[in-house]
Amino acid sequence: MARTMTSTAAGRVNRRFLFLALILAALSAVLVYAAISDSGGGGSVGGSDVSVVVAKEQIPAGTTLTSDMLTTRELPSKAVGAGSLPSSETVVGQQTVQFIEAGEPVLSSKLVGGAVRPGDSVIYIVPEGMRAMSINVNQVIGVGGLVLPGDHVDIFWIPDKPLTDSEGAMLLAENIEVLAVETTLVDIAPTVSTGEDDGDEAAQDRVRGSEAELIPNAATMTLVLTPELSARIFCAESGGSIRLAVRQFGDDSSTGLTPATCVILADEEVTQP
Repeated sequence: MARTMTSTAAGRVNRRFLFLALILAALSAVLVYAAISDSGGGGSVGGSDVSVVVAKEQIPAGTTLTSDMLTTRELPSKAVGAGSLPSSETVVGQQTVQFIEAGEPVLSSKLVGGAVRPGDSVIYIVPEGMRAMSINVNQVIGVGGLVLPGDHVDIFWIPDKPLTDSEGAMLLAENIEVLAVETTLVDIAPTVSTGEDDGDEAAQDRVRGSEAELIPNAATMTLVLTPELSARIFCAESGGSIRLAVRQFGDDSSTGLTPATCVILADEEVTQP
């Protein structure tokens, strides 16, 4: 008799646990359904959709973008990377600096003029018609190692064998931008709005690298030069001593000095003012 009562009580307990489990399962199903409904039924898990420019086809690095390479697509805002572009009109004519896969959003960081990051090639930030040329420096030539990418300098020269008398060092070039110190590049795009009403579309100066650190023992600096100045400074560096003089930020005034020209005559380097 005792065994029969015990079996009956155990059956009642098992039925109660089963009933409770069914209730909890139903509650879980309701909660899951509510979560899916709040997220738009699973079709837009990132919230509201935004229009972004995407590539219709694979686009290699160095490609000038045309309208037939691009389209716009609605994507969840949380699924879109930083630097997405809403309209292809702002992209057409720009050049890619990285490979873009078909269907991939076109980000500003993958275009010339986007943010320059460590490891990016210098070729994407050299202004049109200019050249990037490195010179040898030490702490004296490089102003005590205090020059950072984006600074502007004047370049002075004392030739080993001057052709004419001179009162001092001669100016080779003025208001020259330092594009890089060692391998640290300037990180601001060449075209920056001035905010002025004079019709000027771009500021000449670029701000110093935002995260650049001083390199006191830097052995090289890379300058932005015209082809003519590149030839002049290469000649001068191999035939005399050069020195950099840093300008105040935003100072683009003329020194008033006549730039010297380095020429090579009869296997010796001389100067011709």
